[in-house]
Amino acid sequence: MALPREISSSWQTVYGIVVVGVSALFLWSVQSILNPFLLFVLLVVLLSPYRGSRRHLLLITMAALLTLIWLLRATGSLFAPFILAWVLAYVLRPVADALERRRVPRGLAVLLLVVPVLTGIALAIVFGAPALRDQVERFVANAPALVERGQRELARRDIPFLDERGLLAQIQNIRPEQVSTFLESQREEIARRAWSGVLGVGRGLGTVFTILGFFFLTPILAFYLLRDYHQINLRLAGMIPPAQRERAMRFLQGYDQLLAKYLRGQVLAAAIIGTLIGFGLWVAGFPYALALGVVAGVFNVVPYLGLIATLFPALLIALFSGAVVASLIKLALVIGIVQVLEQAVISPRIVGESVGLHPVWLILSLAVGGYFFGFVGLLLAVPVAVLVKLLLTAALGRYRNSSLFLGGNAVRLDHAEPSDAQLTST
Repeated sequence: MALPREISSSWQTVYGIVVVGVSALFLWSVQSILNPFLLFVLLVVLLSPYRGSRRHLLLITMAALLTLIWLLRATGSLFAPFILAWVLAYVLRPVADALERRRVPRGLAVLLLVVPVLTGIALAIVFGAPALRDQVERFVANAPALVERGQRELARRDIPFLDERGLLAQIQNIRPEQVSTFLESQREEIARRAWSGVLGVGRGLGTVFTILGFFFLTPILAFYLLRDYHQINLRLAGMIPPAQRERAMRFLQGYDQLLAKYLRGQVLAAAIIGTLIGFGLWVAGFPYALALGVVAGVFNVVPYLGLIATLFPALLIALFSGAVVASLIKLALVIGIVQVLEQAVISPRIVGESVGLHPVWLILSLAVGGYFFGFVGLLLAVPVAVLVKLLLTAALGRYRNSSLFLGGNAVRLDHAEPSDAQLTST
């Protein structure tokens, strides 16, 4: 005899609570051998009776994202060559497409792009790294003399701002040998951490794989990703359910446009600005021009951060140099000319319109990615930031079409789903 519906529902609730409790006790007892990947597989199996529902899809998607985050954090260094190869293929794709339209075979076009780019990077490392190291070592060796010279200049000049706040006395109390000792210890600490990080990246074989991957696996992966870029995209698009494919592809096209503007525009602009600052300071005879140019190029990937990161050490070098006024004039001329070129030529022609990512948001994403996932986190920070920006734009469009926003009179608005123009606008 069938139980009444109320009793049956109550027993189902009790049964569910018992199952959850027993499962929790079981997982607690075997926690030492579990990892998020096994838990994800277990969750997929447990939720298989509910396939097809929206809640099932949402839970599986969230679990997959959490598992992916754990996987990147646990083995991120092993994925670095793959991510670098994808970035290289993504940046070079428009050039490969243009060559293919000119009847150049796709494989040959990719080869003509990948080999010169990787050769240029290798030559820059081989010839640029020793020069950069020499400038850093020379700066550390000359630091005591620079401090003494700066202290004499400050003592000779009357600067009420520093004197009234007690800063002048603090600067005069700095002993040059302390500065040298501090810089030496920091340099040794940085080298020690870098070396220990290399040794601890993959625990034995993983370390060898990582090192070989950066030098050999990255160019091979970049070649195949760039050659088969469109086929890979078509296969991935075929995995999207037909009912959601058009909407998903529209979203992904907007994501591609935003990410392409940043990676291909801002990175190229940063490289040009770093080269101009380094070359300009070298022509002007400013000390440590190469090191400052590298700092400007690396940090200028985030708008405005490169200027700040370059000015701070450059001003210190100028203030502690022998000819303070002349050094400041040289620095002001070079930075001023480069800034004019950036605002008038480089940014409008290369970067184009803003991608809608605020510098604070970019800095935060880079800081969080680097802190939690290291080098791989830095590589993924900008793509994730662009994705979050698009998701927030879509969520805002839905909110503006909801009864909560319209006060109970929900009417379908044109901006309920963001258009391509909205996805790429600021």
